[in-house]
Amino acid sequence: MDALPFYPTALHPSPLRFRGVPDSLAAYHLEGSECCLIHADNHLSTSEGVWLNPNVRVGYDGWSYDAVNPYRRAWLSLTEIYVGLWKNRLRRWWPIHWMKQFVVKWVVDHRLRVWNKAQSDLKEPGRYCLINEMQVLVWNGWAHV
Repeated sequence: MDALPFYPTALHPSPLRFRGVPDSLAAYHLEGSECCLIHADNHLSTSEGVWLNPNVRVGYDGWSYDAVNPYRRAWLSLTEIYVGLWKNRLRRWWPIHWMKQFVVKWVVDHRLRVWNKAQSDLKEPGRYCLINEMQVLVWNGWAHV
């Protein structure tokens, strides 16, 4: 990713910043990852694309990090790759998966339309980043509601 969008220029006076969804949108039980939203806000994403390094694996906690960065073996065995490919393929072919995806997309789109009517001065360019979830701060971190 080019660093240019993070600096003010004549064409783009306000630099690119990591952000979350507005609180008023979060009240509609919608969340979006700041890692996705920054690409929705970046004007270069449509022309230059989004590039990811698959060798960089991160986790939000120790257990997740250890799962994707094992110490004594390759990340995935050939058996795990084969089984994972077929699980993914079968889930995509199964009609229930399609219906569930349709319902989730409809719920998110509906809530976003209602929010847009209520907040006509605000727009959310990262529709594809939104999920039907709410995160709240609790005593030991984040909780999903």
